[in-house]
Amino acid sequence: MAQHSDIILPTLAYTRGDYTALRAFCLKIPLDVIADRYYSHDAPQLETGLERYLIAMRDDLIERASVNNPLLADNLKTARRNGHITSRTLDLLIQIAEAPPATPKPEQTIAMWMRPRTTAALKAEQLVTLGDLRAFMLRRGPSWWRGVPRVGIHRAEAIANWMRKHEASLGSIYTGNYVPSPTQLELLGVGQNEYMVPIKHAKAPDWLDGSAGINRDHRFNFISAQNDLEAIRAYLDRFSDKPHTLRSYTKELERFLYWCVLEANKPLSSVLVTDCEAYKAFLKRPSARFVGDRAPRSSTRWRPFSKEPLSPASQLHAIVVIRSAFAYLVAVRYLAGNPWLAVKDPVVVKKVHEMQIDKALSRDLWDEVIDRLTERCELPENSQDRIALAMMLLLGDSGLRREEAAGAMRDALKPNKWAYDAGQLTVIGKRSAERIVPVSPRTLDALRAHWIDRGLDFDKADQPIPLLAPLIIPQHKGAIERHATPNVVGYTGDSLYRLFQATLKRLKFDPDAIEGFTSEQFNELEAASPHALRHTWGTLAVEDGMPLDVAQAIMGHQSPSTTAIYVQAKTKRILEEGAKYFAKRGEKKGRA
Repeated sequence: MAQHSDIILPTLAYTRGDYTALRAFCLKIPLDVIADRYYSHDAPQLETGLERYLIAMRDDLIERASVNNPLLADNLKTARRNGHITSRTLDLLIQIAEAPPATPKPEQTIAMWMRPRTTAALKAEQLVTLGDLRAFMLRRGPSWWRGVPRVGIHRAEAIANWMRKHEASLGSIYTGNYVPSPTQLELLGVGQNEYMVPIKHAKAPDWLDGSAGINRDHRFNFISAQNDLEAIRAYLDRFSDKPHTLRSYTKELERFLYWCVLEANKPLSSVLVTDCEAYKAFLKRPSARFVGDRAPRSSTRWRPFSKEPLSPASQLHAIVVIRSAFAYLVAVRYLAGNPWLAVKDPVVVKKVHEMQIDKALSRDLWDEVIDRLTERCELPENSQDRIALAMMLLLGDSGLRREEAAGAMRDALKPNKWAYDAGQLTVIGKRSAERIVPVSPRTLDALRAHWIDRGLDFDKADQPIPLLAPLIIPQHKGAIERHATPNVVGYTGDSLYRLFQATLKRLKFDPDAIEGFTSEQFNELEAASPHALRHTWGTLAVEDGMPLDVAQAIMGHQSPSTTAIYVQAKTKRILEEGAKYFAKRGEKKGRA
């Protein structure tokens, strides 16, 4: 059934004759008398059926008066059920219904403007006023309606269109994705915008752009940067071939640059040691305008910080990145000195194990996930499950990182000389280090099934084509341009993460999942991520007796001590000896 999108109370269009006719109808005057007395023989009210028209008019007035005056709602509902309305009630009803506010205001209730069914759906989400609704839409963005029962895409579109129509009195709502234009390239608080923009679109006014910063090196700089933004972009360009590092460094430098302009009110090239200390404190509790829900960088809802507080380790990472960037800018003679050299690093408690290998899936759960996914792959229509199975096996059977799995190519996958039914894959990992990882027979089978869905011959080995590629392309400009030629470009690391999360969601809501997974396993799946499958491989491989030097080579660890974390013997011994100590203390206490 198509969703009803008529959500706004319509403007009254009844004549004085209609009101007189309705009064007569409520007084039980016969319809033929009302028709003769108040309407011409060709009146449209008679063509549609006079009784039907007057009942609809009565109900419309009752509905409008009910939302404008909730105190009368119960009485009016009773009048609507039994059809009995006194002359006095009718006069009051017309008076209330004919007086809607001329312009919607944020403090007014949603019920004053929208139909009861829409009002009830929004009220269930604690949205009472139009201001509440606007804030909710701004917070969630274009998909604000998802998860709100009885408000689907059509009704949501009608609401958004009405809110835009009254933007002058209610304030603007989301405007979709950010499209830069000459008037929109200002930072929040400097220009007239209500949002921040990513650094590649940003622009600061001349007095804050750093062209005259007090820490500028007045000699010719080797990067020819004229202002702080150009200098930061030149530094970030050094990491264009390392997307993970580029993303991380961009985030930290973006935050600091915006803090300089918006909080310290000075350009980056003018900050002193005291400013650096102030930013160090700011990282512990960013100001409200810097914080928002997670959103795409192309969205007007994007903010430099998410609502989750930064951990001490993240605060340390931010300072290390900024200090390194300043050192580079000093080296290329853009800055005269590095004030961050005088700033102490935040104190971070060193963990026993830096890697969260506790998030590795247990052997039983890993087997159950693969078995369940394999069953789903047998259905011809489940092509997404076949992609997911191939991806998960590359991570969990070969110990790849998600970026490595996303970048894996068919011509880098060769037959294993020492195992006829397995394969060997050459990947480029961290620090641009090349390594070879084993590929299991079941991974090859899963990849072959995925390639059949793509209409390709997997057994043709010399193809420079990604092992994994999406079959469904998101309908936004970036994705369409990226995948203009099918099968040439694969997934990104982030898109594999989304594929992983969507797959686990399908498994958890599978009707058979209640029997297949225990409550503890459901909790494990809630905390799982693609990297957890790499930890799963390391844990199970070492547990099954694989030599540490072999596991180290497959996982691409620089240090044997990193791989040794997967050996639980030390932790196990500590806990066992502790238990023995507690037992002995208990025995002594008993003898005493």
